[in-house]
Amino acid sequence: MKRMIFLCVLCVGFFLNAAAQTIIGTYAIQNVKTGKNLRPYEAGKQDGNKIVLYNHVEWKCMTWDFIHVKDNIYQLKNLFTLKTFQPAGNPKAGSTLNQQVLVSGNAQQEWEFIPAGDNRYFIRLKGTELYISLSDASGKTNSSIILQTKQNSDLQIWKLVKQNPGS
Repeated sequence: MKRMIFLCVLCVGFFLNAAAQTIIGTYAIQNVKTGKNLRPYEAGKQDGNKIVLYNHVEWKCMTWDFIHVKDNIYQLKNLFTLKTFQPAGNPKAGSTLNQQVLVSGNAQQEWEFIPAGDNRYFIRLKGTELYISLSDASGKTNSSIILQTKQNSDLQIWKLVKQNPGS
């Protein structure tokens, strides 16, 4: 009986540790429903440039470096623009995501990757109940990315596609 309890505790510990593994490296962030990725509009480098949905290509402008903050919270740095994204103005449902200079410790630039099974994630703005979502359910190219409350929909589930585009 003691051996059985020990094995159960060991298994639970293994699965909890596996679910909380740190994301390391560079990835495209791809919507499960549309197969399209997050990127700055027209790969523009200016602050305030909107973040949009775009067909998957292994380009620097569609590749995000994961900067681990703690637990399952990250800042994301675009390999092409060297910037991140955050809500425009005070975060609320419907806020668009815009590109900004990466500032360490800025809570509006910290994203919680919540496992949704099978290496997929809900992405929530730290300290809120707002999730990265599509503004257009059809997944139209260059449609804005917004924040919304949780919908339990593939439109809010994202997978990471490992990529490391050349110069």
